[in-house]
Amino acid sequence: MIPDQEYIEQLMLDKLSGDITPADDQLLLQLMEKYPAVASHFHGLEQQLHHPDARQYLDTLDETKLWEARRHLFQETPVRAVRRRWLPRAAAIALILISGGVLAYLFYPDRSAAPVAQNNQPAAEPRIVLQLASGETIDLSDTTQAPLLHVGAAQMHLSAQGMQYEARVSDTSTAMNRLQVPAGRDYKLTLSDSTEVWLNAMSEIRFPVAFNSRSREVFVSGEAYFTVKKESNRPFIVHTGQVSVNVLGTTFNVNTYTNTHPKISLASGKVSLQNTASRETVQLTPGYEATLNIPSGKGFQVGEFNPRNTLSWMEGKYYFKNSSLKEIAAVIKRLFDTNVVFNTPGVENVSITGVLVKKDGLMEFMDNLSKTTDVRYQLTDGVLHIL
Repeated sequence: MIPDQEYIEQLMLDKLSGDITPADDQLLLQLMEKYPAVASHFHGLEQQLHHPDARQYLDTLDETKLWEARRHLFQETPVRAVRRRWLPRAAAIALILISGGVLAYLFYPDRSAAPVAQNNQPAAEPRIVLQLASGETIDLSDTTQAPLLHVGAAQMHLSAQGMQYEARVSDTSTAMNRLQVPAGRDYKLTLSDSTEVWLNAMSEIRFPVAFNSRSREVFVSGEAYFTVKKESNRPFIVHTGQVSVNVLGTTFNVNTYTNTHPKISLASGKVSLQNTASRETVQLTPGYEATLNIPSGKGFQVGEFNPRNTLSWMEGKYYFKNSSLKEIAAVIKRLFDTNVVFNTPGVENVSITGVLVKKDGLMEFMDNLSKTTDVRYQLTDGVLHIL
Protein backbone atom coordinates (compact mmCIF):
# COMPACT_ATOMS: atom_id res chain seq x y z
CA MET A 1 0.00 0.00 0.00
CA ILE A 2 1.26 3.47 -0.88
CA PRO A 3 1.76 5.45 2.35
CA ASP A 4 0.02 8.81 2.96
CA GLN A 5 -1.30 9.56 -0.50
CA GLU A 6 -2.16 13.16 0.33
CA TYR A 7 1.41 13.91 1.41
CA ILE A 8 2.71 12.46 -1.86
CA GLU A 9 0.31 14.71 -3.78
CA GLN A 10 1.75 17.68 -1.90
CA LEU A 11 5.27 16.65 -2.88
CA MET A 12 4.17 16.36 -6.51
CA LEU A 13 2.67 19.85 -6.48
CA ASP A 14 5.83 21.24 -4.90
CA LYS A 15 7.91 19.54 -7.60
CA LEU A 16 5.72 20.78 -10.47
CA SER A 17 5.66 24.33 -9.13
CA GLY A 18 9.44 24.45 -8.54
CA ASP A 19 9.06 24.98 -4.79
CA ILE A 20 10.28 21.57 -3.61
CA THR A 21 13.20 21.33 -1.18
CA PRO A 22 16.20 19.09 -2.02
CA ALA A 23 15.23 16.68 0.75
CA ASP A 24 11.63 16.40 -0.44
CA ASP A 25 12.82 16.07 -4.03
CA GLN A 26 14.96 13.09 -3.07
CA LEU A 27 12.07 11.58 -1.10
CA LEU A 28 9.71 11.91 -4.05
CA LEU A 29 12.26 10.26 -6.34
CA GLN A 30 12.61 7.33 -3.94
CA LEU A 31 8.83 6.94 -3.73
CA MET A 32 8.50 6.90 -7.52
CA GLU A 33 11.22 4.25 -7.77
CA LYS A 34 9.54 2.12 -5.13
CA TYR A 35 5.95 2.56 -6.25
CA PRO A 36 5.32 2.48 -10.05
CA ALA A 37 1.82 3.86 -9.51
CA VAL A 38 3.29 7.02 -7.97
CA ALA A 39 5.65 7.47 -10.92
CA SER A 40 2.82 6.93 -13.40
CA HIS A 41 0.61 9.44 -11.62
CA PHE A 42 3.36 12.07 -11.52
CA HIS A 43 4.18 11.68 -15.21
CA GLY A 44 0.47 12.04 -15.98
CA LEU A 45 0.39 15.35 -14.12
CA GLU A 46 3.48 16.52 -15.99
CA GLN A 47 1.87 15.67 -19.32
CA GLN A 48 -1.26 17.63 -18.47
CA LEU A 49 0.77 20.69 -17.51
CA HIS A 50 2.67 20.54 -20.80
CA HIS A 51 -0.56 20.97 -22.76
CA PRO A 52 -0.37 24.25 -24.78
CA ASP A 53 -3.46 25.69 -23.06
CA ALA A 54 -1.95 25.03 -19.62
CA ARG A 55 1.40 26.55 -20.61
CA GLN A 56 -0.25 29.67 -22.00
CA TYR A 57 -2.31 30.01 -18.82
CA LEU A 58 0.76 29.82 -16.60
CA ASP A 59 2.87 32.09 -18.81
CA THR A 60 0.31 34.91 -18.64
CA LEU A 61 -0.76 34.32 -15.06
CA ASP A 62 -0.69 37.01 -12.38
CA GLU A 63 -0.10 34.61 -9.49
CA THR A 64 -0.59 37.19 -6.76
CA LYS A 65 -4.02 38.21 -8.05
CA LEU A 66 -5.02 34.57 -8.51
CA TRP A 67 -3.94 33.72 -4.97
CA GLU A 68 -5.90 36.59 -3.45
CA ALA A 69 -9.00 35.65 -5.44
CA ARG A 70 -8.84 31.89 -4.80
CA ARG A 71 -6.98 31.42 -1.51
CA HIS A 72 -10.23 30.58 0.31
CA LEU A 73 -10.37 27.37 -1.75
CA PHE A 74 -7.05 26.24 -0.29
CA GLN A 75 -7.72 26.88 3.41
CA GLU A 76 -6.11 24.24 5.56
CA THR A 77 -8.15 22.15 7.91
CA PRO A 78 -6.72 21.80 11.47
CA VAL A 79 -5.92 18.11 10.95
CA ARG A 80 -3.95 18.58 7.74
CA ALA A 81 -2.40 21.98 8.27
CA VAL A 82 0.96 20.55 9.20
CA ARG A 83 1.47 18.97 5.79
CA ARG A 84 -0.47 20.99 3.25
CA ARG A 85 1.33 24.13 2.05
CA TRP A 86 -0.30 26.29 -0.60
CA LEU A 87 1.81 28.83 -2.44
CA PRO A 88 0.48 30.95 -5.32
CA ARG A 89 2.29 28.97 -8.03
CA ALA A 90 1.23 25.64 -6.56
CA ALA A 91 -2.35 26.90 -6.29
CA ALA A 92 -2.34 27.91 -9.96
CA ILE A 93 -1.06 24.48 -10.99
CA ALA A 94 -3.61 22.79 -8.74
CA LEU A 95 -6.40 24.71 -10.48
CA ILE A 96 -5.22 23.44 -13.85
CA LEU A 97 -5.04 19.86 -12.60
CA ILE A 98 -8.46 20.14 -10.98
CA SER A 99 -9.87 21.16 -14.37
CA GLY A 100 -8.78 17.73 -15.57
CA GLY A 101 -10.30 16.02 -12.55
CA VAL A 102 -7.02 14.48 -11.36
CA LEU A 103 -6.71 16.26 -8.01
CA ALA A 104 -10.36 16.59 -7.06
CA TYR A 105 -9.97 14.60 -3.86
CA LEU A 106 -7.49 17.12 -2.49
CA PHE A 107 -10.42 19.48 -2.06
CA TYR A 108 -13.15 16.93 -1.47
CA PRO A 109 -11.53 14.12 0.58
CA ASP A 110 -15.05 13.51 1.84
CA ARG A 111 -16.92 12.79 -1.38
CA SER A 112 -20.23 13.64 0.27
CA ALA A 113 -19.11 17.28 0.40
CA ALA A 114 -18.82 17.58 -3.37
CA PRO A 115 -21.75 18.93 -5.40
CA VAL A 116 -24.24 16.25 -6.35
CA ALA A 117 -26.22 16.52 -9.57
CA GLN A 118 -29.26 14.53 -10.45
CA ASN A 119 -29.01 12.71 -13.76
CA ASN A 120 -32.10 14.12 -15.41
CA GLN A 121 -30.73 14.97 -18.84
CA PRO A 122 -33.34 14.92 -21.65
CA ALA A 123 -33.41 11.50 -23.30
CA ALA A 124 -34.44 12.55 -26.79
CA GLU A 125 -31.71 13.83 -29.07
CA PRO A 126 -32.57 17.04 -30.94
CA ARG A 127 -32.97 16.63 -34.68
CA ILE A 128 -31.28 18.41 -37.58
CA VAL A 129 -33.99 19.27 -40.10
CA LEU A 130 -33.89 20.35 -43.72
CA GLN A 131 -37.06 22.03 -44.93
CA LEU A 132 -37.22 22.03 -48.71
CA ALA A 133 -38.70 24.84 -50.77
CA SER A 134 -41.68 22.56 -51.44
CA GLY A 135 -42.44 22.40 -47.71
CA GLU A 136 -41.24 18.80 -47.35
CA THR A 137 -38.97 18.16 -44.35
CA ILE A 138 -36.07 15.72 -44.11
CA ASP A 139 -34.61 14.54 -40.80
CA LEU A 140 -30.86 14.70 -41.40
CA SER A 141 -30.23 13.11 -37.99
CA ASP A 142 -31.82 9.88 -39.23
CA THR A 143 -28.89 7.53 -39.79
CA THR A 144 -31.12 5.13 -41.73
CA GLN A 145 -31.43 7.64 -44.57
CA ALA A 146 -30.00 6.59 -47.92
CA PRO A 147 -26.58 8.24 -48.47
CA LEU A 148 -27.85 9.82 -51.72
CA LEU A 149 -31.24 11.52 -52.00
CA HIS A 150 -32.78 12.97 -55.14
CA VAL A 151 -35.12 15.89 -54.57
CA GLY A 152 -36.42 17.42 -57.78
CA ALA A 153 -33.46 18.79 -59.74
CA ALA A 154 -31.13 18.48 -56.75
CA GLN A 155 -29.31 15.64 -55.09
CA MET A 156 -27.96 15.44 -51.56
CA HIS A 157 -25.02 13.37 -50.37
CA LEU A 158 -25.62 12.62 -46.68
CA SER A 159 -23.28 11.52 -43.91
CA ALA A 160 -23.26 11.65 -40.13
CA GLN A 161 -21.08 14.79 -40.29
CA GLY A 162 -22.87 16.81 -42.94
CA MET A 163 -24.52 17.18 -46.31
CA GLN A 164 -23.30 18.06 -49.79
CA TYR A 165 -25.99 19.73 -51.86
CA GLU A 166 -25.86 19.66 -55.65
CA ALA A 167 -28.20 21.25 -58.20
CA ARG A 168 -28.17 21.90 -61.92
CA VAL A 169 -26.88 25.35 -62.82
CA SER A 170 -29.64 25.60 -65.40
CA ASP A 171 -32.31 25.43 -62.69
CA THR A 172 -34.04 28.81 -62.66
CA SER A 173 -35.86 28.35 -59.35
CA THR A 174 -35.34 31.03 -56.73
CA ALA A 175 -37.10 29.07 -53.98
CA MET A 176 -35.20 28.68 -50.69
CA ASN A 177 -34.37 25.64 -48.58
CA ARG A 178 -34.01 26.00 -44.81
CA LEU A 179 -31.53 24.01 -42.70
CA GLN A 180 -32.05 24.16 -38.93
CA VAL A 181 -29.46 22.94 -36.41
CA PRO A 182 -30.85 22.51 -32.86
CA ALA A 183 -29.22 22.94 -29.46
CA GLY A 184 -26.45 20.47 -28.75
CA ARG A 185 -25.57 19.82 -32.39
CA ASP A 186 -23.46 21.29 -35.20
CA TYR A 187 -23.50 20.47 -38.89
CA LYS A 188 -21.54 20.96 -42.10
CA LEU A 189 -23.21 21.92 -45.36
CA THR A 190 -21.55 22.04 -48.76
CA LEU A 191 -23.55 24.24 -51.11
CA SER A 192 -24.00 23.66 -54.83
CA ASP A 193 -21.06 25.98 -55.66
CA SER A 194 -18.76 23.99 -53.30
CA THR A 195 -18.85 26.69 -50.60
CA GLU A 196 -18.62 25.04 -47.19
CA VAL A 197 -20.71 26.21 -44.23
CA TRP A 198 -20.20 24.89 -40.69
CA LEU A 199 -23.26 25.69 -38.58
CA ASN A 200 -23.06 25.89 -34.80
CA ALA A 201 -25.84 24.88 -32.41
CA MET A 202 -29.18 26.75 -32.57
CA SER A 203 -28.35 28.14 -36.01
CA GLU A 204 -30.15 28.29 -39.33
CA ILE A 205 -29.30 28.89 -42.97
CA ARG A 206 -31.60 29.54 -45.91
CA PHE A 207 -30.13 28.84 -49.32
CA PRO A 208 -31.58 28.61 -52.83
CA VAL A 209 -32.27 25.46 -54.76
CA ALA A 210 -29.50 26.60 -57.13
CA PHE A 211 -27.20 29.62 -57.50
CA ASN A 212 -28.05 30.82 -60.96
CA SER A 213 -27.92 34.62 -61.01
CA ARG A 214 -25.14 37.18 -60.86
CA SER A 215 -24.60 36.56 -57.16
CA ARG A 216 -24.79 33.75 -54.61
CA GLU A 217 -26.91 34.73 -51.62
CA VAL A 218 -27.78 32.97 -48.36
CA PHE A 219 -29.43 34.01 -45.09
CA VAL A 220 -27.98 33.03 -41.71
CA SER A 221 -28.96 33.32 -38.06
CA GLY A 222 -27.00 31.97 -35.10
CA GLU A 223 -23.35 31.20 -35.86
CA ALA A 224 -21.64 29.80 -38.94
CA TYR A 225 -18.14 29.54 -40.40
CA PHE A 226 -17.88 29.98 -44.18
CA THR A 227 -15.23 28.78 -46.59
CA VAL A 228 -16.38 30.46 -49.78
CA LYS A 229 -15.54 29.07 -53.21
CA LYS A 230 -13.96 31.87 -55.23
CA GLU A 231 -15.84 33.03 -58.33
CA SER A 232 -14.61 36.41 -59.57
CA ASN A 233 -17.73 37.10 -61.62
CA ARG A 234 -20.26 36.01 -58.98
CA PRO A 235 -19.84 37.38 -55.44
CA PHE A 236 -21.09 35.49 -52.41
CA ILE A 237 -23.41 37.45 -50.10
CA VAL A 238 -24.40 36.45 -46.57
CA HIS A 239 -27.42 38.25 -45.10
CA THR A 240 -27.54 38.37 -41.29
CA GLY A 241 -30.41 40.58 -40.30
CA GLN A 242 -29.18 44.16 -40.63
CA VAL A 243 -25.73 43.21 -41.98
CA SER A 244 -24.80 41.93 -45.43
CA VAL A 245 -21.39 40.33 -46.01
CA ASN A 246 -20.08 40.55 -49.58
CA VAL A 247 -17.17 38.24 -50.51
CA LEU A 248 -15.49 36.63 -53.50
CA GLY A 249 -13.47 33.84 -51.88
CA THR A 250 -12.54 33.80 -48.21
CA THR A 251 -13.06 32.23 -44.77
CA PHE A 252 -14.95 34.04 -42.04
CA ASN A 253 -17.21 33.55 -39.04
CA VAL A 254 -20.68 35.03 -38.61
CA ASN A 255 -22.18 35.28 -35.12
CA THR A 256 -25.71 36.61 -34.67
CA TYR A 257 -26.62 34.88 -31.41
CA THR A 258 -27.02 38.38 -30.02
CA ASN A 259 -29.11 39.75 -32.87
CA THR A 260 -28.65 43.34 -31.73
CA HIS A 261 -24.85 42.95 -32.01
CA PRO A 262 -24.06 40.82 -35.10
CA LYS A 263 -20.34 40.06 -35.41
CA ILE A 264 -18.29 39.09 -38.46
CA SER A 265 -14.72 37.80 -37.95
CA LEU A 266 -12.42 37.41 -40.96
CA ALA A 267 -9.90 34.54 -40.97
CA SER A 268 -8.58 34.97 -44.53
CA GLY A 269 -9.29 36.91 -47.71
CA LYS A 270 -11.27 40.12 -47.73
CA VAL A 271 -14.90 41.03 -47.13
CA SER A 272 -17.09 44.08 -47.45
CA LEU A 273 -19.82 44.62 -44.87
CA GLN A 274 -22.87 46.78 -45.26
CA ASN A 275 -25.32 48.07 -42.68
CA THR A 276 -28.52 47.71 -44.67
CA ALA A 277 -30.26 50.36 -42.57
CA SER A 278 -27.70 53.18 -42.84
CA ARG A 279 -25.83 51.96 -45.96
CA GLU A 280 -22.56 52.24 -44.00
CA THR A 281 -19.86 49.95 -45.44
CA VAL A 282 -16.72 48.52 -43.84
CA GLN A 283 -13.81 46.59 -45.37
CA LEU A 284 -12.24 43.87 -43.20
CA THR A 285 -8.77 42.35 -43.45
CA PRO A 286 -7.70 39.01 -41.90
CA GLY A 287 -7.48 38.99 -38.11
CA TYR A 288 -10.12 41.70 -37.67
CA GLU A 289 -13.78 41.57 -36.82
CA ALA A 290 -16.63 44.04 -37.02
CA THR A 291 -19.52 44.27 -34.58
CA LEU A 292 -22.63 46.28 -35.37
CA ASN A 293 -24.17 47.89 -32.29
CA ILE A 294 -27.73 48.24 -33.56
CA PRO A 295 -29.33 49.77 -30.40
CA SER A 296 -26.76 52.57 -30.17
CA GLY A 297 -26.92 53.43 -33.86
CA LYS A 298 -23.16 54.08 -33.81
CA GLY A 299 -22.42 51.73 -36.68
CA PHE A 300 -19.65 49.17 -37.00
CA GLN A 301 -16.91 48.76 -34.39
CA VAL A 302 -13.77 47.14 -35.84
CA GLY A 303 -10.95 45.51 -33.91
CA GLU A 304 -8.63 42.51 -33.78
CA PHE A 305 -9.93 39.17 -32.54
CA ASN A 306 -8.37 36.10 -30.95
CA PRO A 307 -8.89 33.17 -33.36
CA ARG A 308 -8.71 30.68 -30.50
CA ASN A 309 -11.57 32.32 -28.64
CA THR A 310 -13.69 33.05 -31.70
CA LEU A 311 -13.21 29.94 -33.84
CA SER A 312 -12.60 27.16 -31.30
CA TRP A 313 -16.32 26.30 -31.27
CA MET A 314 -15.58 24.15 -34.33
CA GLU A 315 -13.34 22.05 -32.06
CA GLY A 316 -16.04 21.89 -29.40
CA LYS A 317 -14.21 24.32 -27.12
CA TYR A 318 -15.50 27.57 -25.67
CA TYR A 319 -13.06 29.93 -23.99
CA PHE A 320 -14.30 32.47 -21.48
CA LYS A 321 -12.37 35.49 -20.26
CA ASN A 322 -14.11 37.52 -17.56
CA SER A 323 -17.44 36.32 -18.97
CA SER A 324 -20.55 36.64 -16.83
CA LEU A 325 -22.48 33.56 -15.77
CA LYS A 326 -25.40 34.99 -17.76
CA GLU A 327 -23.27 34.85 -20.93
CA ILE A 328 -22.09 31.33 -20.09
CA ALA A 329 -25.70 30.26 -19.46
CA ALA A 330 -26.54 31.15 -23.06
CA VAL A 331 -23.72 28.88 -24.28
CA ILE A 332 -24.92 26.06 -22.00
CA LYS A 333 -28.40 26.37 -23.47
CA ARG A 334 -27.05 26.10 -27.01
CA LEU A 335 -24.63 23.24 -26.35
CA PHE A 336 -26.65 21.06 -24.00
CA ASP A 337 -30.25 22.24 -24.53
CA THR A 338 -30.42 22.94 -20.80
CA ASN A 339 -32.10 25.99 -19.29
CA VAL A 340 -30.24 27.85 -16.53
CA VAL A 341 -31.99 29.53 -13.60
CA PHE A 342 -30.21 31.88 -11.19
CA ASN A 343 -31.60 31.35 -7.69
CA THR A 344 -29.62 34.14 -6.04
CA PRO A 345 -30.03 37.73 -7.30
CA GLY A 346 -26.81 39.07 -8.79
CA VAL A 347 -25.08 35.71 -9.21
CA GLU A 348 -25.63 35.95 -12.98
CA ASN A 349 -23.10 38.81 -13.02
CA VAL A 350 -20.25 36.76 -11.53
CA SER A 351 -17.24 36.80 -13.90
CA ILE A 352 -15.65 33.52 -14.97
CA THR A 353 -12.45 32.74 -16.88
CA GLY A 354 -12.02 29.21 -18.18
CA VAL A 355 -12.85 26.75 -20.93
CA LEU A 356 -15.87 24.55 -21.62
CA VAL A 357 -15.18 21.38 -23.63
CA LYS A 358 -18.37 20.10 -25.22
CA LYS A 359 -17.38 16.44 -25.38
CA ASP A 360 -16.65 16.37 -21.64
CA GLY A 361 -20.28 17.23 -20.89
CA LEU A 362 -22.07 19.80 -18.78
CA MET A 363 -21.59 18.07 -15.43
CA GLU A 364 -17.81 17.97 -15.69
CA PHE A 365 -17.72 21.67 -16.53
CA MET A 366 -19.98 22.54 -13.59
CA ASP A 367 -18.03 20.29 -11.22
CA ASN A 368 -14.76 21.98 -12.19
CA LEU A 369 -16.39 25.39 -11.92
CA SER A 370 -17.64 24.68 -8.40
CA LYS A 371 -14.18 23.50 -7.32
CA THR A 372 -12.36 26.60 -8.55
CA THR A 373 -14.95 29.29 -7.73
CA ASP A 374 -17.71 29.98 -5.23
CA VAL A 375 -20.37 28.87 -7.74
CA ARG A 376 -22.72 26.13 -6.50
CA TYR A 377 -25.33 24.40 -8.61
CA GLN A 378 -28.01 21.73 -8.79
CA LEU A 379 -29.55 20.02 -11.82
CA THR A 380 -33.23 19.27 -11.28
CA ASP A 381 -35.69 18.05 -13.90
CA GLY A 382 -33.39 19.10 -16.73
CA VAL A 383 -32.97 22.64 -15.37
CA LEU A 384 -29.59 23.87 -14.10
CA HIS A 385 -29.99 25.97 -10.94
CA ILE A 386 -27.14 28.27 -9.94
CA LEU A 387 -27.55 28.55 -6.16
